[in-house]
Amino acid sequence: MKKYILCTVTAALCLIFSNQLNAQISVGGGVTYGLDIEEIGIQIGGTYDLSPEMRVGADITYWLLGDEVYELEMGLEERISETALEVNFNFNYIFYDEDALNIYGIGSLGIHYFSFEDELWISGTDHPQDSFSESDTDVGLGIGVGFEYNLGSLKLYAEPRIFLSGFDQFALAAGIRLPI
Repeated sequence: MKKYILCTVTAALCLIFSNQLNAQISVGGGVTYGLDIEEIGIQIGGTYDLSPEMRVGADITYWLLGDEVYELEMGLEERISETALEVNFNFNYIFYDEDALNIYGIGSLGIHYFSFEDELWISGTDHPQDSFSESDTDVGLGIGVGFEYNLGSLKLYAEPRIFLSGFDQFALAAGIRLPI
């Protein structure tokens, strides 16, 4: 009986560890350009292979919107600050895997955040005379296609994706992923 239990436990451990050895995790980052927002974003993210055809992942994009200052009449200035951030959870289905090229479909579910602040200042003062701010958080649903080229120690990727809610825009991301 002890030999049977030992063989069963050994077989189960071999299956678990062989599954973990086949699992591939990649992390990396790149840049994103949004056609609607007309700005560049910095993206970081990662993927986890569930099988040779399927993987899951997540990415965070911080859009580089910046601040703007407008000189108005009578010593007044208007300061506008915008912030945009998106966190996306992705499912990839790999439908082409030949040589070093993968082509995959992307389904995304994300949380998209945008804030806007407009302040009216009198030049030379240390606090605004009037201000208005607003923020919004939406759920984003996106679809797209990805291209990944494996160079061995790193992978190059490009992912055009359209969001049907949230920021409602077409975005193109490109960068590198490192298998770990």
